[in-house]
Amino acid sequence: MKKKAIRMAMPVATLLWCGAAAAGGSEISTGAQTPLTPVILPPQMSVPEPTYARGSGQLAIFKAVNALREQLGVGLLAQDTMLDTAAQAHAVYLSSNSVSQHEEAADKPGFYDVNPLFRARRAGAPAAQWVGEAVAAAKGGSDSDIGQRCFDQWYHTVYHLLGLVGNQESVGVGYSERGALGLNLCVVDFGTLTGAQENPAANGVPYVGGQHFDAGTFVTVPRGGEINVQPGFNAEGESPDPAPDLKAPGRPLMVYANGALAEILSVGTFKVVGPNGAEVPARTLVSPAAKAAGSDGAGDPYIRNNAAFLLPLAPLADGVTYTATFAGTRAGKSVSFSWSFTTSEGVTIAQR
Repeated sequence: MKKKAIRMAMPVATLLWCGAAAAGGSEISTGAQTPLTPVILPPQMSVPEPTYARGSGQLAIFKAVNALREQLGVGLLAQDTMLDTAAQAHAVYLSSNSVSQHEEAADKPGFYDVNPLFRARRAGAPAAQWVGEAVAAAKGGSDSDIGQRCFDQWYHTVYHLLGLVGNQESVGVGYSERGALGLNLCVVDFGTLTGAQENPAANGVPYVGGQHFDAGTFVTVPRGGEINVQPGFNAEGESPDPAPDLKAPGRPLMVYANGALAEILSVGTFKVVGPNGAEVPARTLVSPAAKAAGSDGAGDPYIRNNAAFLLPLAPLADGVTYTATFAGTRAGKSVSFSWSFTTSEGVTIAQR
């Protein structure tokens, strides 16, 4: 069986983000208090230059994550040196033990601390800061190339993509030397502190706090007008698997809304058609809260309230322009729009 390079460790509870052990898990204390008038940062349009070494895996990951966030308008992430320390320690642990997960065991080589929150606190992070972690493993030529490959794994999934675009405001990056399996381990720890709700989870990003775009804005992936879109899902798969019955799904489509107070995005129609007008066979994934509110699609415990995904049942065709249509509600208010994107030419998607 082919080793999967990314996995998620924990389900999402009431108010949270999801990522994985190769992309980050998330949860929230159900007893946390939601402020009536939360402190909200607008999307950060600039951040200080990072201090990662030129050509490093860390710099490649930092730039790739922020390039995506800038394109989508969800706000840039500032480098957090304490989270750098925590992420680097975990990358070394994972490489030393040839594993890909969030948890650490005290009796294993390279132990730093048991979970992302405790590792961040050991590194000096504020006690009130939430920490959500993502992990990937890749091999390649240069460190910069490998860092980009780690990012590409997260980007071409469901849960991990969702983790990249959340309301976190800072990031630390870890990158290991090549391990026994010939892989370099990549770790990102996302930080949320400004206005964040109380009682941080062991691994997660809260709805309340951090940076949020305008409530009337809807973010899509692929972006409207985007070209060279990979037709298929990450070839290494994703764990948990959003579609365990599919050997090779298509590239997921995402609609992402403001969720500063865990507002629900519900789906009435979500489809994608080719240039001949034929609808692509696909399934819709929504949050359990959206499903309970009557949304179309399957309720998925790893989808946060303010997101919805359309997962094609097979890779899209190469070099084709597709049009996606979404209609539904956000916080009970109707919304509908369409956008188009074009797939790349000649990309081979391996079966999982």
